[in-house]
Amino acid sequence: MKELIFSYRKMKPSTWGFVIGGLLMIGLLTTRCNQRLTTYASLDPQTTYVGTQACQPCHQKITQSYLETGMGKSLYKPSAQNIIEEIGKVVYDTSTNFYYQSLWEGNEMFIREFRIKDADTLHQRKEKVDYIVGSGHQTRSYLLQRNGYLFEFPITWYVTKGIWDLSPGYEGNNSRFDREIGLECLACHTGYIEQEAETKNRYRYISEGIDCEKCHGPGAEHIKRIQEGQLIDVGVEVDYSIVNPAKLSVDKQFDICQQCHLQGINVLEEGKAITDFRPAMRLRDLGSIFLAVDPDQSAFGIASHAERLKRSDCFLQSEGKLNCTTCHDPHKSVNRTDKEVFIRQCQSCHQEGREILCTENLETRSQMEGNCISCHMPKGGTSDIPHVSFHDHYIRVVEQDSVEVQAKPIAVYVDLICGNEAEPQKETYGKAWLSFYELQENDPYYLRIADSLLPSHALYERARIAFYEGDINTALKKIDQAISSDSTDIYAQFFKGKIYESIGQHGRAYDLFLNLYRRQPKLWEAGLKAGVNLLISKQGQMVALEEGEQIFQALVEEKPFDVRGLSNLAFVYLNKREIRKAERLLVKALRLNPDHAKALENMIYLQVLNQNRLQAQLYLDRLVAKHPQDPKIPKLQQLVQI
Repeated sequence: MKELIFSYRKMKPSTWGFVIGGLLMIGLLTTRCNQRLTTYASLDPQTTYVGTQACQPCHQKITQSYLETGMGKSLYKPSAQNIIEEIGKVVYDTSTNFYYQSLWEGNEMFIREFRIKDADTLHQRKEKVDYIVGSGHQTRSYLLQRNGYLFEFPITWYVTKGIWDLSPGYEGNNSRFDREIGLECLACHTGYIEQEAETKNRYRYISEGIDCEKCHGPGAEHIKRIQEGQLIDVGVEVDYSIVNPAKLSVDKQFDICQQCHLQGINVLEEGKAITDFRPAMRLRDLGSIFLAVDPDQSAFGIASHAERLKRSDCFLQSEGKLNCTTCHDPHKSVNRTDKEVFIRQCQSCHQEGREILCTENLETRSQMEGNCISCHMPKGGTSDIPHVSFHDHYIRVVEQDSVEVQAKPIAVYVDLICGNEAEPQKETYGKAWLSFYELQENDPYYLRIADSLLPSHALYERARIAFYEGDINTALKKIDQAISSDSTDIYAQFFKGKIYESIGQHGRAYDLFLNLYRRQPKLWEAGLKAGVNLLISKQGQMVALEEGEQIFQALVEEKPFDVRGLSNLAFVYLNKREIRKAERLLVKALRLNPDHAKALENMIYLQVLNQNRLQAQLYLDRLVAKHPQDPKIPKLQQLVQI
């Protein structure tokens, strides 16, 4: 240490400045070194999102390229500059007798629903499009936002065929403008989202498109350190302030892609949401994703890419070298990538001198232009979305008669596999089978599987199984035990209310639902059920009408577009003989949905009270035509004929 000792008396003033500056720099560097991250900042919940715009100043070229990809264009607002649809063409739904048509008025896009008879328009409803979902490579679907609540439109533009048709899942089950867009759906078309607590589809903030931070993690800490001059030589070490997926393990690289490209039944850990995933995490730390296995090996879904690739011998024999980004540059549009880029990836392993490059005859090879993908990753329809054409990512030798995978209805599934965990717990499997029964296939066989896998302490799940099997006593016993073990579980309490409602104990159901609604005013469905069960349990009592009016007024104020709230509030006014108030609500309800049974029933009562039996008969005819099994029809027929 002797060489570091010096005498301050011999130093000139200018030298002092140099030394002090040097010491300060050494101290600053030492401090910064001590602050260097050793784990990714994205894993810290305190690290915040900043949005793609914040990335552009330093990464302008790569950001501009990314914004042209399917991910970059996954969700955005409509504009006259991005029209690719055939505007004005009509779609007819035979099951509901509704027509749909897209329109542009100025700079705004609308979708119109109407019904005609003998050239007369019987019904017309027009809603503004707030968001477009889909890059335009395969489909474009449309979303409307009302009072913060997000819903899907009933028609979609299918790009490959250049046609309008009903949106996926609407054929024979047209929910019109009321299909709620929940978090799991929206999360795969956007980056950062702020959801309103205790609601399914109300959002405070929605970013447009899948942004940079979806794959690189929240960027606030990275930007802060760059602005402070803390530069990292990424060629030598890892910059833990931001995630470079290429520096992660193969499994964690896959997890970044699989947060969207592995869709199935999600069994999340307690207190976790799918949006809690951050790059550098393990997807299984949030929960397990189960896929229904189709016996048809050629069938694949629109988001099956990762799962299908993992089946391939190419992946299995690559020892972790083959992953999504081997072929796909996430910053460059697939449509703007030369096919030779993909062919070269195949040939990097399958090349002359190592093994036979291609055993197909020269004529076929010439027809395919030497494109390995066209044979070994056949392009065809998906099992879940109509009118689209995707490459199957299960790389294999495909039989010639199945090169074109045809779109077909979803098959009857016989097994579930976990796509992101090798050996999930039996309880997790049991929860997946129960969800499968509830969401996809109401077959008692699946309940029995769930029952065999779930442990005795899975009280909420066992209550649901007992309820579906018709064992009400056991269902109530199990749900009471579940609530006793966790009094904050609103889902268990809501389900208990449904059990009481199903067996006609409407007073008890009302108490449960009202308690939930008062605790969580955003639980709109709890408020609706509280009001309905109140009117049934205290039928004819003025106190029920007064309480019901308060409940339904609050519900209508929150969702003035929901026919259920409108028709129930109208029912209260009818019974209070406030006819004009009831009529205004029912007219609005039937403009929103001309086939709503409760609104039609109430309008019949109203017309009878107004002694307008001709109008009452017309509404009755509509009710009979659309709801011939409505149990109130005989009574209403007698009422109209008196």
